[in-house]
Amino acid sequence: MKRIPVAALRAFDVAARNLNLTAAAEELNVTHAAVSRQVKQLEQRLGVKLFERLPRGLRLTPHGALLAEGAREAFDRLATALEDVSMPAVRRKLTISTFASLAARWLMPRVHDFAALFPDTDLQVVTDTRLVDFAREDVDIGIRFGSGRYAGLHVAPLFQPREIVIAAPQLLQRGPPIESFADLRRHTLLHEDSYRTWRRWLDAVGAKEVNAKRGVICGDRNSMLQAALEGQGIGIASAVFTANDLASGRLVKVFEQEVASEYAIYAVCLPRRLNDPLVSGALEWLMREAANSSDAHPPPAP
Repeated sequence: MKRIPVAALRAFDVAARNLNLTAAAEELNVTHAAVSRQVKQLEQRLGVKLFERLPRGLRLTPHGALLAEGAREAFDRLATALEDVSMPAVRRKLTISTFASLAARWLMPRVHDFAALFPDTDLQVVTDTRLVDFAREDVDIGIRFGSGRYAGLHVAPLFQPREIVIAAPQLLQRGPPIESFADLRRHTLLHEDSYRTWRRWLDAVGAKEVNAKRGVICGDRNSMLQAALEGQGIGIASAVFTANDLASGRLVKVFEQEVASEYAIYAVCLPRRLNDPLVSGALEWLMREAANSSDAHPPPAP
């Protein structure tokens, strides 16, 4: 294959996109004749007809359509490569591992603020219920729900969740009415993955008459909250996960009583990573966002 001048391919690409030589010439800031000449030269070199000349424009031939697709892809890839090369700084990636409900209901609404604070960094959020092995996995910061005792890791407290009973307004409107803890017996209780949270909350407020081992086990917190939003029953969730829904009125607190969660939420990383300005800065950002959140209390240092 003979070498094809880039200028001819560029003229063809623009002409194929506009299907009009005059429009192509205006876009390329050259004359109509120059574009026509470049296209004809390309056809001669390739030995095929690329356009059918119509009274009011052009139509790609089968060969022209095939070349147009390849040329557009090639010029798009070239533009991307040029943009990457000309970027003033090398972009970095920060990976945060957390559990799905915190990612969806607290972290994701704040990614715009992260991007503004770290414009040269791409944020990757990984959701997983298991603990991260920082020695083997490509994770910079983990957000964990637990006791705060993590050997060999730097631990930054974020939240001490407060568990509240929540429901959709439409459920309370259709009844039966809820005026006391005993009225919960006439409603479906929504559980995350076990009866433990409801049992602990009822014990803490002294609601002995309600059986916690009934209702629907939804599998995880997000599914339980979605069921509550749909008016399928009464749920329990920490304020940190329901702040937006409570503020918008999609959910309401059924009772004023709040019970501190058995565990707290912490951000953790390898101590040596604190020497990295990106990791230490992101950790400070998480702590600042947590401290400014009205939906949770910072836990005591472990």
